[in-house]
Amino acid sequence: MKKLAIVAFVCLALDALQAQQLFPPKLVKTTGTAEVKVTPDRAVIQVGVERQSATAKGAKAAADSTSRKLLAALKAQGADDKDIQTAYLDLQPTSYYQKQVRINNFTATQSLSVTIRDLSKLDSVMDAVMSAGANRIDGIEYQSSELRKYRDQARAEAVKAAKEKAVALAQALGDQIGKTYSIEEVQQSNGYQTFGLAANAVISAGVPPPPPSTAPGQLTVSASVMVSFDLI
Repeated sequence: MKKLAIVAFVCLALDALQAQQLFPPKLVKTTGTAEVKVTPDRAVIQVGVERQSATAKGAKAAADSTSRKLLAALKAQGADDKDIQTAYLDLQPTSYYQKQVRINNFTATQSLSVTIRDLSKLDSVMDAVMSAGANRIDGIEYQSSELRKYRDQARAEAVKAAKEKAVALAQALGDQIGKTYSIEEVQQSNGYQTFGLAANAVISAGVPPPPPSTAPGQLTVSASVMVSFDLI
């Protein structure tokens, strides 16, 4: 009897699978997208130093000395240790010609990634590192500390947009949507805005500070989902 029950169950399962293949579910599939504009509240800058010398040891020592000054300047500006990270370190031989004479030396490069959590201090931080000997500012990246909240908001709006579109499509055919059949999020890369920087100015004592030299603008946090609904 037990074997017969198992065989009957298998037959019923096969019949159900064949029925699904012959009569697939009635679905409406839509894509919903949404964008949320966000004002950045922090920035990450890449500052560094490049030094040359006739020897590898001399080039590295010169770069190390300036890097220590950069670290001291950043901490004097209130930067926490957790917000400063060595991002790039390079030492290699270089050569160039001067008056048809080939000159060989070594170039050492170090770069620090610094997170600035108060954008009003951005110019003063860059002035400080330039005064400390930095000769490279490789870029700036604006960020939001509440990116997850804005991504959730964009995702919810994208789902709402997908459902509204599905309702409109179904009504156009005289149908209605039922329960959600499937939902899939399309991965987005957003919430950051990166720029390159070329120069900076030093503020002289007793002179009113100039207006900000950078503009954070707005970040675009977007979300996209693909949703399927039953048609009833």
